Amino acid sequence: MKLEALFDKLHELPTIPKVAQDLILQFDSSDTNIDALARNIERDPVIAAKVLRLANSARFHGARDSTTIEDAAMRVGFNALRTLVLASAMTSAFPSGGSIDLKQFWRHSFEVASIARLLARQQDADPDTAFTCGMMHAIGELLIQTAAPAFAGQLRSTASSTAHAADETLQLGFGYPEVGAELARRWQLPPVIRTAIHYQARPAQAPRGEKMPLIVAQAVHVADAMARHDGLGTEARKAIDGPLMQGVNLDTLFFALPEVIQADRAFADILA
Repeated sequence: MKLEALFDKLHELPTIPKVAQDLILQFDSSDTNIDALARNIERDPVIAAKVLRLANSARFHGARDSTTIEDAAMRVGFNALRTLVLASAMTSAFPSGGSIDLKQFWRHSFEVASIARLLARQQDADPDTAFTCGMMHAIGELLIQTAAPAFAGQLRSTASSTAHAADETLQLGFGYPEVGAELARRWQLPPVIRTAIHYQARPAQAPRGEKMPLIVAQAVHVADAMARHDGLGTEARKAIDGPLMQGVNLDTLFFALPEVIQADRAFADILA
């Protein structure tokens, strides 16, 4: 089956609200400032409510409550605002349904995103872009599970995310990464995100100079090891070490991970 045929069979593709699309483009513009972002956020009551909730959460709460979007945006800062807007757009695009646990899915996606951000800092890559790519790495799986569960039933489940993607490619001619990249293209997301999603299971085949596919592959590898071995213990460290992680300082990564993952759970709680 061709990828286009799969999308033709989907009755209704998930969509990102226009305001969220505009905001995502704003974040990538060098002319963007917090005031302009706040004005756009005010146009979407759902995103605005989540921004206010984040600003008044334990992570960011100050001496008084934030009651305006402008004040909330200033309090949480550009990076946290960018993360929340993008995550809100992603989570609202997919309805509940199928056999997938959405809360667990987004918790895992945030974990991969947090790991990707730390890895990017070690590899002279943009941490915020890495976070975005990590958060969106599995949207192909989410699309199939929620919009085409009959196709999901044709795919074998394996312990490894990378092996899973390879299995799908053998059976259908494409896998979750290709589906996710095509959805990102139809959403008109930046090429760097589409490339990271597309090549995450085979980063060595990514176009020359593209760092994000490898960073996402590494982040998924770390997250999978943590899930299999109940956290960041010795067994997880042994499982992570290998050729894929060449050049990564695992001591630095493991030292920083607990605090980072805990902090990013504030986003997951709000989105849930």
